[in-house]
Amino acid sequence: MCAHALCPAPDPILDAIRERLQQQYALHRRGVLFWAAYQGLQLELANNHAFDHVHLCNAMADMAEALGAVEHAQLIGNRNTGCTPR
Repeated sequence: MCAHALCPAPDPILDAIRERLQQQYALHRRGVLFWAAYQGLQLELANNHAFDHVHLCNAMADMAEALGAVEHAQLIGNRNTGCTPR
């Protein structure tokens, strides 16, 4: 389910984001309102956790993949080399 070989350990920072993404996906599926919410949450993470934004944005991409919003998450940095086809 994760975009990379090993799923990351739960991260307390991401718990609320995961819940909000799940709610938005349940309401809007892959629609524009889901992606608007996704971008807003991503911006919120980047602003509040600037030093860890790459990790957090990649975790959000993994969440989107797990929800089914995308087939394969596109990750920031060199982590894409660990992607495996489903």
